[in-house]
Amino acid sequence: MIFNLRNSIILFSLAVIVLMGSLTIYSVTSIDINYFLRFLLINIFVILIVALIFNQINLNRILSFGWILFLANILMVLSVEIFGNEINGSKRWLDFGFLSLQPSEFMKITFALFAIQYLRFYNFRFTRFRTLFLLGVLFLSAMPIIIQPDLGTGIVYILLGLMFLFICGAHRFYFIGMGVFGILLSPIIYSFGLTSYQKGRITSWFSSDQDLSEKWNILQSEISIGSGGFTGEGFLNSKQNEFNFLPEADTDFIFSIYAEQFGFLGVFLILLMLAGFIVLTTLLTMTEKRLTSDLSPYFIGTYCTLVIGFSFLLNILMVSGMIPVVGLPLPFFTKGGSSLLCFSIMLGLIFTSRGFLK
Repeated sequence: MIFNLRNSIILFSLAVIVLMGSLTIYSVTSIDINYFLRFLLINIFVILIVALIFNQINLNRILSFGWILFLANILMVLSVEIFGNEINGSKRWLDFGFLSLQPSEFMKITFALFAIQYLRFYNFRFTRFRTLFLLGVLFLSAMPIIIQPDLGTGIVYILLGLMFLFICGAHRFYFIGMGVFGILLSPIIYSFGLTSYQKGRITSWFSSDQDLSEKWNILQSEISIGSGGFTGEGFLNSKQNEFNFLPEADTDFIFSIYAEQFGFLGVFLILLMLAGFIVLTTLLTMTEKRLTSDLSPYFIGTYCTLVIGFSFLLNILMVSGMIPVVGLPLPFFTKGGSSLLCFSIMLGLIFTSRGFLK
């Protein structure tokens, strides 16, 4: 690894994000300082181990197993219906004793690996059949996630898959057509394709006349963010967490607790670190792209970088009440093995595809 200024800033930005995420998790659980240190070390250990493993494996070898990894991931998602643990009315997790995994989280990665393996065979040249084939695979593979039911993760998976195909060069005509088609079908999908719980999430976002129970989560989240003000209430001084007003404080809504404790300045710091990470790794991508004729590293590295940024943006918009709640984890903040492992794999792909660890 060449420690120039660019690489140093990338590592520093990532370190700040991981540190602040670990501090926020500790503030939510408030067990003891040993728990914080253990959680921080686990984060660092997983990120480093995954990055080093991917650094030792040739990227071409990983991509050559794309369809196998994708198929195995789909089978794991389907197996959740048989072997999964049911939480809050949904079966989404497989319990391995020492770790509970949500297989649907990894679909974001394995679909991209499968699509790259498929497109590499045709030198990334899209035809109508190839585009429709990949779109069909994307939407069909999302169905097991949606019927869990996990509509939020399913929609995010589809959006990220479409973003990846756009990055690879699929014609914009297909995306415009799907957008128009989706808008026209939205009344039918809302009426017959959604459960009452899912409809409640949408109507509570559009209307202020809903019952308090239907908009409790987002209301408490907005209160938590607003309480932070400019400088925040201070570390470990979150009233929403102390009195247990905010559900899912250590998962979906953890950014609300962070904003309450560290205020606008803390939010600005995280966004600044995230922007630095995305911009500098993108510049590194462009440099690596000019040095090779194989576009696979460029596509997978760019995609994983944008997924991390998109996940941050979508989660922040969700907890701020600007979009309906979709249950998307916040990278390196959300407490959960699946989230940490998934985003660590993405970092491994980013660093490996760009020669960052060479």
